[in-house]
Amino acid sequence: MSSSAKQDQGEEIRGLHVSGWGYGSSMFMRGRKRHDPQAADPQRSVDESLIKGVPEHLEIPLRRWVMNVLQDDEVNAERVALHLRLRVDTGRQEYSPAKFLAGGTTKEQLFDVINTMLHLSAPPERLSNGGRGPHTYRLDMGVIYGAPDRETAIMALQDMLTLGGSAYRVNDARTGLELRVDATAQRAVASALAASRNPQRGSAADHMATAWKCAYGRDPDPTKAYSEAIKAVEAAAQSLVEPNNAKATLGTMLGVIRNSPQRFATAIPAAGGGDDIALVADMMRRLWQGQTSRHGSQNPTRHETQREAEMAVHLAATLVQWFAAGLIRRTP
Repeated sequence: MSSSAKQDQGEEIRGLHVSGWGYGSSMFMRGRKRHDPQAADPQRSVDESLIKGVPEHLEIPLRRWVMNVLQDDEVNAERVALHLRLRVDTGRQEYSPAKFLAGGTTKEQLFDVINTMLHLSAPPERLSNGGRGPHTYRLDMGVIYGAPDRETAIMALQDMLTLGGSAYRVNDARTGLELRVDATAQRAVASALAASRNPQRGSAADHMATAWKCAYGRDPDPTKAYSEAIKAVEAAAQSLVEPNNAKATLGTMLGVIRNSPQRFATAIPAAGGGDDIALVADMMRRLWQGQTSRHGSQNPTRHETQREAEMAVHLAATLVQWFAAGLIRRTP
């Protein structure tokens, strides 16, 4: 980029005004038609496809949100840029990571910026690593939207994403963005997490939370999501199925169930005198055998797809809920 072009870019970024929530720069309006709010269909279907990217109608509000959070905190703005490995460029006359993140990033980078801001500003106890590690900083969101607290700023962001039809939402832990999922499915997973937070279920809740994040987070990892879903079920079921085997796996537990199905019962008895545990065993087996990346071989390892990971997470959530809530039990 030429020096004159950089200077022009710097001027455009500096034109991003935050007082009164207005924007004085033509940077965001150049070549765009004004949107007539009266032309919008007020009866827009709730089934309308959600938008995974950053559409034009969301770009300016999201950039304004970033700027209002970071405008008085250049130190932490720089940390966000460093975390994302972004080179700050606001021209030769000024160095402002805040202005760069708000106005100089691409639309593709904008959600990454917001995701990182949420992560770095989260209370340590809400992070999966417990607030440990080199990438955990305290980013103060300051006085935003008329209230000096982080939650108000996040609620404003959540409102923008919802009204703008974004496929992303702020996760329940307020530590990042995740794909928007059917509310009933979200409640089912939340219920499984709540039920499994007790010593008898070991680390089931932690594995379940990680599986969800890897399936629906900003940077999905289907292979890890599937693996964590299996571990969640193993942790939830071990004390009931194999209490004396600290190294129990879904495979060994399925062996115990296969050899002694009469030792287990479920809240809804099987019809016709069948084994109560048969349905549970089938679900566990489907989860266990569906993992394609568990073992290596002479052939290339096939990693789990996103759809497989999502199904595994929801299947695991059901099993974890059943085991944790006592809906599966041993017979006398």
